[in-house]
Parts: sequence; structure tokens; C-alpha cells
Amino acid sequence: MGADELSACLGQYGLQARGPAQPLQGGYVGVTAMVPTSHGPVVVKRFSERFDASRTHLAAHAHQHAALAGLAPRLRQTQNGRLTTEVSDATYMLTEYIDAARPPGLDDFAAALAALHIRLESFDPGGLNADFLELPVPPIASLEQVLRRTHDETCRDIINWRLRILAEYGLGSQAVASLHKGWVHGDARTDNMLTTGPPKQHLFIDFDQVSRFWQPYEVVRAYVASVGPALSDPLLASTFRSYLSAYQAVAPISAVDRALMIDLYITVQAAETRTFTTPEGEVRNMAAFARTRHQQLTWFIKHRDLLRRVAEEVRP
Repeated sequence: MGADELSACLGQYGLQARGPAQPLQGGYVGVTAMVPTSHGPVVVKRFSERFDASRTHLAAHAHQHAALAGLAPRLRQTQNGRLTTEVSDATYMLTEYIDAARPPGLDDFAAALAALHIRLESFDPGGLNADFLELPVPPIASLEQVLRRTHDETCRDIINWRLRILAEYGLGSQAVASLHKGWVHGDARTDNMLTTGPPKQHLFIDFDQVSRFWQPYEVVRAYVASVGPALSDPLLASTFRSYLSAYQAVAPISAVDRALMIDLYITVQAAETRTFTTPEGEVRNMAAFARTRHQQLTWFIKHRDLLRRVAEEVRP
């Protein structure tokens, strides 16, 4: 994020930098930095060049919708009333800077995620409805397409492994179609929530991947992304039970959704194809991420039955 580019961006908001930009950690699909200005510190976010105008505007409007309910940092508008601005073919967004007091606890995170899901039920983006999260119909469709066009043996082995997972554990198109879709954050995890205080607030950031998807999927994905595959069975069961209880105290999950949510997570994770190596090259340049996903899915399937029991036991 160059100085000239940053100056041009801040100028759209009537701001001037009063010191150097300080890069902030986190984020895989954009760049963020804290910038001191004459009106206080702000966070400047530059969206990934992969995101078109529809996607960046959707992310900004979802963030604003959450912010108005006190669930995200306040979003600044440009001098002409826009939520984003374009400089040198890049799209930017500004929020107030929040100094997080401490990392969020898992149960606090679950309750805040439930509140966010309730808030997003009233989100109406108009025509901005391009989804980042998608599941092919049937779920095996994209895997079979990649399999047909690649001759890389490692890639083919992984695809066939995922097809076996979908055959054994995955949900079919009919079961998936029976689930209600709602707006989700898309990348909800403890790293993407700021805890302030006092008074204590839990604020979500990085709405880049906001989508209409299944909220029970995001509940499970957020847990896995926040704890990692290193828990013993007893600790896994107790933390997942406590996490789901905290979520359900705010936003109850139906018995049908609880019965399907573990296999829904497996279905979506196994069917995803954006990280495969193909003859055309490494997709999105994310080989390490693809390996991590493979390891995480292996770990999750090993504990599938335990997680299903917990999900079905925890009632509102």
C-alpha cells in the first residue's frame, strides 16, 4: 500500500495521514493497515484484486449493516457518501480503528456469531448478490470436472479421495436443498472478531466472503477454524458442546439442522475445488492452504461421530 496511493485514498474521505501506515495481521484476501490521521486512527482496507465491484460493495454493505447494530467497527463514508472508493484500479474501505483488549473466548465468540446471524437475516443488498461460498449441484459436479481436465496424479488422488468422502459421508442434493439459506459472514473465526472493553464489545471484521449460505455450516466452520485439529476427544466434545450451547442461547438451531450440520460441513469442504493444482497451474497460488484443508478434513472425519452426537444432544 504505497504512500501516494494511500494519500489519494484518504483524500476521498477528507483525511490526511499523520504518520506511517502500520500493517495489520490477518486476512488472506486483502491488505489492511492502521493509519494515524488528524481525525484519529483509521483502518484502511484494500480489497483483493480478484474481487470485482459487486463483491467489494457487497462486503462493505454487509459490514455496514452489522456496524449499525454494534456488531462491527464503524464504517466511514467518502465525502460523496460512498462506502468504498477506487484508486489505481484497487478498491478501498475505511473503518474506525479498534484496539482489541484481549482475544475473544470461544463461548463469547459463539454468542456474538449467533447475534450476527440474527442481524444478517434483515440484510438486503439489493442487486449485490454475488456469492463467494457456493456448493455445486450435485456436490460432486466440480470435482468431476477438475478430474476430467487434469492428468496430475497427485491432484487426481486427492480428488478421488474427496469423491469417496462424499459418497460415504456427504449429503445429497435433496438433503442440501431442504436446508434454509441465510446471510453468513463467510470467514467467521476468532481471528476475525475484536473484543474491546470496558464496556465489552465483540466486533466482526473482514466481511469479504459474505454470502447467502447455510448458517449451521458457518457455525461448525467457525468452530473448526478457531480451535484447530489439536484437541483430545474429551476436550473436543466439551468445547464443542459449550460452544453450541452459547450459540443456541442466542439463536436456536433446529433439530433438523443439528442432525445435518456435521455432514454438511464435510460436504462443503470435500466438494470445494478452488485450491487444486491443475495443468494450468496452482489455483490462487494456495498450495499450503490446500494441504492444510486436506489435513483438517482428515481430522474432522475421524471425529465425525463424536461431533454428530454432541450436535444432536445440545438443545436450545
